[in-house]
Amino acid sequence: MATFDNENINYKLLEAFPGKDLSKALVKKIIRKYLVKVGKRDAGYERAVNYNGLLVFDKPELHGEGMTIGQDYIRMLNVLGFTQVDRIFEFCSGPAYIGYSLLAHGFCKNLTLADINPEAIKCVRKTASYNNVEHLVNIYHSDIFESIPETEKFDLVVSNPPHFPPEMKMGNTDLGEENLKAYDKDWDLHRKFYSQIKNYMQPGGYVVMQENTQGGMDVETFREMVESGGGEIIDWIQSKDITGKSNPMYYMITKY
Repeated sequence: MATFDNENINYKLLEAFPGKDLSKALVKKIIRKYLVKVGKRDAGYERAVNYNGLLVFDKPELHGEGMTIGQDYIRMLNVLGFTQVDRIFEFCSGPAYIGYSLLAHGFCKNLTLADINPEAIKCVRKTASYNNVEHLVNIYHSDIFESIPETEKFDLVVSNPPHFPPEMKMGNTDLGEENLKAYDKDWDLHRKFYSQIKNYMQPGGYVVMQENTQGGMDVETFREMVESGGGEIIDWIQSKDITGKSNPMYYMITKY
């Protein structure tokens, strides 16, 4: 079961690192350190990222925010008081940068990953087999919970899901319905997730969802969905980038 410090949940903006923000030069050095070029025997995979000795594979079309913004989960979970739990589930995992990083850094004993994109699932399986962690990871090609049995029970669920409505643009670019990484029409994905997630949670488990404030979205956007599905929004926490600066993302913490 999760260990969670409820007394420390009402802070908002917290420093990502002690002292001054990391310089741009240091950030570049960190990125160079953890990016690993993939050899000929792994043709078809553009690169791998090294998280505490675990190599995570991806492809160009699958690049998202998991390798950047998603890595703020480590800071955030530490400040929230989470220690190692039995089971973490990364929902809408893509190549599973978040889930595999949390596994590699000791936040869970077992990891479950699911995504609707078969190409993402190929990468997820490649990572598990390459690192010999197949016995620690359950992988599902699934539309929401369609292919996930209710025997799966999680202590902690994490995700950076599609979180933009159709009218949103990124710069001058229309997101478009075809952009599954960004677009959630009428919040259908969120509604289905929150209507079913309680069936998969250990009592007292937490969902920590990374969302976006752009376009007027905030905790109230999702409150009715969460509560009608049996959850309780505990609080929200501002996200930070690799330099420790706040960004438009935030974490919504829900208890079951």
